[in-house]
Amino acid sequence: VASVPAAKNISSIRSGHGVSVRITVLNVAATALWTVGVFASLYAGVLDPSVRVTSSTLSSIINGGATIMMAIFIDPHMSGMTDDVIEGKVTDTQFRKAIVWLVGSRLAGTLVAQLLLVPSAVLIAWVARVI
Repeated sequence: VASVPAAKNISSIRSGHGVSVRITVLNVAATALWTVGVFASLYAGVLDPSVRVTSSTLSSIINGGATIMMAIFIDPHMSGMTDDVIEGKVTDTQFRKAIVWLVGSRLAGTLVAQLLLVPSAVLIAWVARVI
């Protein structure tokens, strides 16, 4: 049964990240890119119908950046933090805070993706014309 979080739990989340601001911002960016990738490739076909078939296959231009960011920065950090929890270097509470911040940053990334749709589509359409 779902319930509203207790005020104490909300205030404890605000009292420290559990994960660095850099990782949180990178997670926002990666999520935004992943969210917008496919839609941008479809919209690029609308912007320039002469390259719509090529554009529709170029979502990897945008999604590739997100994948690289996740693989190089975010996943290793969280894997290391998981190991630190097992070894007792980081508390369960700190780890849970980190997870909450990363989930929140995913929501923020989805919102930021709205701003990236048109620029990403323009980039994909340009690449499709160059190819």
